[in-house]
Amino acid sequence: MNLLKGQKFLKKKEFGKALEIFKKLEKKDLKDKTIFFYLGLVHFELNKYDESINYYNKFLKEQPNSLAALYNLALVKQFAGKLKEAQEIYLKVLGINKFNIRAYYGLYMLDTNFINNDIFQNLIKIKNYNKLNLYDEGLINFLLSKKEKKNKEYKKEVEYLANYHEKIFNSNYSYNVSSQFYYTEIINRYFDKVKIQKIDKKHLNQKGFEPIFIIGLPRSGSTLIESILTSSAEKIGTVGECHVVNMSIIEQIGPTIFSKNFDKDQFSFDINFEKLRQNIKTKYSKLDRNNNQIFVDKSLENFFNIDVIMKVFPKSKFLHTYRNKLDSVISIYQSMLPDLSWAHSFEDILTYIDNYLKVMHKFKSKYKENIMDIELENFTQNSEELGKKIFKFCKLTWSKDTLNFYKRKNLYSKTLSFKQIRSKISLYDNKRYKPYFHLLDPYKNKYDWLDIN
Repeated sequence: MNLLKGQKFLKKKEFGKALEIFKKLEKKDLKDKTIFFYLGLVHFELNKYDESINYYNKFLKEQPNSLAALYNLALVKQFAGKLKEAQEIYLKVLGINKFNIRAYYGLYMLDTNFINNDIFQNLIKIKNYNKLNLYDEGLINFLLSKKEKKNKEYKKEVEYLANYHEKIFNSNYSYNVSSQFYYTEIINRYFDKVKIQKIDKKHLNQKGFEPIFIIGLPRSGSTLIESILTSSAEKIGTVGECHVVNMSIIEQIGPTIFSKNFDKDQFSFDINFEKLRQNIKTKYSKLDRNNNQIFVDKSLENFFNIDVIMKVFPKSKFLHTYRNKLDSVISIYQSMLPDLSWAHSFEDILTYIDNYLKVMHKFKSKYKENIMDIELENFTQNSEELGKKIFKFCKLTWSKDTLNFYKRKNLYSKTLSFKQIRSKISLYDNKRYKPYFHLLDPYKNKYDWLDIN
């Protein structure tokens, strides 16, 4: 039992297994308190924010100027809604190292006005005169794009965005290439051809579990709906964007599809049901969902996995959040989504959305009683009326107070919407992205849904 093994589990996103190792190491009362850092990290990944903050503070007592621990602590505070405390920590990071690009990004996310012209000029100097890793180069380009957007210099903004996407994709190149292969060549081709093997019928009901899966595209209102659901009288929990189902599937087929001799034309998407069920059950049990039979999973890519999910959880409900398609394309391109391999070029975004539309069309027909559409613009205009329908669909108790979700002290979110969900629901701005629609002109004849006026 050693730290290296726990680190390997962290890298593989096996957070439950990593936690078991780190807790055992903690009990050994090691002189090296690095274990506190990793306990802070794994508790954050498991959505246990208070525990994460506690462990990072323990580590910082030993190493008060650790940039990694300070940055991670600021991130936890940020997503937990402790925005002032997060800001103070980011500033402390910059006081120790003025070239820490991630701290600048954190401050921008907390307050877009904080990054003033002087700071932007400083970022340009850092970009021009310092050797940075690809990720930090990408971050600087992203921040500079926001400066040009504010000045309505849209051409310059898009140039910076293109550089940002290129750097971020290449900063994790091997992973992104593998991820793109999975989405374009595997799940897109086989989403409705999964062969579930060795089904034990006595486990089909999963002891009455009725999870709610929020699915769709990023920046579609999914975090808003998640926040409202978790404000219900039932006090249901959320596992956020945990990717439990996706990871459990890839763990079975990964050795095959990522092998050197893989032949996609001869591939059979075979899944061992019992192994899958146990894997999913174990992963969910490690996450903070209040141990309820009903809980929310906001892993948006699960629209690909609806067939599999319905086998494991036959009582599942799917809330499909969406918005104007053109707005979706531009919003995704303008957002910091480094972990999504397909979000770094218009070509890849459009391909992903085209596949998503085809998948949703098929599954909405097959599982029409289990899937509910929620259009973001409509919801912002009729939140109470649609809120009642959503709660009825999910078998939850509706209360008008539910729309006061933004007042909750325990409102946590790891998404880019962590600030938006802490204020009242605002009306949808259907003109926000129009200055960028011309960027999609080269693709308008390729997709019949790409209606550019």
